[in-house]
Amino acid sequence: MLKVMFKDALKTPGKLLALCLVVYLATISIVVAGFLILLAVSWVKVEMKKKAKAIEAAEAEAEAARIETEKLAAAARAADAAKVRTADVAHATEAANDAAAQPAPTKQYAKSAVVVPFRTGTQ
Repeated sequence: MLKVMFKDALKTPGKLLALCLVVYLATISIVVAGFLILLAVSWVKVEMKKKAKAIEAAEAEAEAARIETEKLAAAARAADAAKVRTADVAHATEAANDAAAQPAPTKQYAKSAVVVPFRTGTQ
């Protein structure tokens, strides 16, 4: 097929013009495609950098929040420990004074609802 296209291309002005047009369009298409590919790659790089920075900022914020939560939990545990110590002392004196201490009653829960089978329309 190429031999037919190139054969007598210099002698026939129509064939020469058609070949020049095909080469021109192919060159432009390749250049435009290359430009678009480079543009897409650079855009992806910029977006990846933005995403990485956002992830790092979120991780730093989460770490700061975790540290703050641990500090608050430690303070709450220390306060609870102090309350437990005073409650134990009060409970021990209360139990020593009351010989017939009743245990707390267990909570009774209602039974669950009856399970009704699905109606599928078949017997």
